[in-house]
Amino acid sequence: MINRIDTKSVKILRLVSGEEICCKFPLAKNQLPENSKLLRLQEPMLIKYVPRITEHGISDYIALVKWVGFTDEKVVTIPIDKIITICNATPQFTERYDQLTAAIKNVKQPLPGYIERNMTQEELSFAVSNDEDYDREVNEDEMREITKFIKNNNKKKLH
Repeated sequence: MINRIDTKSVKILRLVSGEEICCKFPLAKNQLPENSKLLRLQEPMLIKYVPRITEHGISDYIALVKWVGFTDEKVVTIPIDKIITICNATPQFTERYDQLTAAIKNVKQPLPGYIERNMTQEELSFAVSNDEDYDREVNEDEMREITKFIKNNNKKKLH
């Protein structure tokens, strides 16, 4: 069984999706009962392995990224059957996780520019438009023009 009461140590979870998540479990009063098929995770962070080239070769650098973006929720609930393993993190990793989660509390996650800006009605309706141009067949002249464009651009080589 999962020790849902251990709220001090950081846990590393490997999910069936292949993702590795680090998190803590919420206090017992905020956790689900033992017989629940769900588990609550406090401030989950995705562990990303980023390869980098050094003078000694290729090495991995580990980045922690907010697992569920664009929310102020601190607790996320997941199905237990999506978890492959749960391990305790090392003391050094726990210390770093605590520093990061403390720093994140004071930072608002900005929306990407294309979401944040005010879009025109035309841009908003583009995706749901039933305009006849989207469904019509391409005629022969247009096909020749497309073919000519592709042939001319294939002559350019990128090295």
